[in-house]
Amino acid sequence: MPSILELVMGKSQYKIQFGGLSFGEHQFEFEVNNKFFEQFSESEITTANIKVEATLIKQNSLMHLLFNFEGVVKLSCDRCVVDYDCPISGHEKLIVKHGNPEESNDEIVVLKEGLEEIDITQYLYEYIELAIPSRRVPCEEDDNDVQCDEETLAKFNELKVEEESEKTDPKWDQLKNIKFNNN
Repeated sequence: MPSILELVMGKSQYKIQFGGLSFGEHQFEFEVNNKFFEQFSESEITTANIKVEATLIKQNSLMHLLFNFEGVVKLSCDRCVVDYDCPISGHEKLIVKHGNPEESNDEIVVLKEGLEEIDITQYLYEYIELAIPSRRVPCEEDDNDVQCDEETLAKFNELKVEEESEKTDPKWDQLKNIKFNNN
């Protein structure tokens, strides 16, 4: 039975058919682009160009999926919100076996007996999201040509000064005095 996502978006192109494959190593390639991220409303990525190379190592009772990916996603600077192209790359591993699907965890996917394919869409999404740097200020990087938007920074600094100059609640001032008196 197809998932709701497959009914809405059509059949997923991020499936690996392993039924009928011989034991050993098999290579797959996937392109992850803007359309891929349209499926995920919570994603901050809207523009991407990522190449994924997946290696399936099929063994007797389980399979190893090794993912190598590299590409570019468009992100916003944490400081001035200017858009820039952020290079990302990563290497991930997933173990797949048949059995009780309720036994699945982050590293091992357990498929129901008889299934001969795995949809890797969610795994690719998570791997790419985890490859995004937690701090994104490209203008601080030496090898990046991105310059912060000075107009946005000036407005930010203006708002910061206004916030600092606002009168505080007298209750907090009393607490601050207690803190300083104890030192």
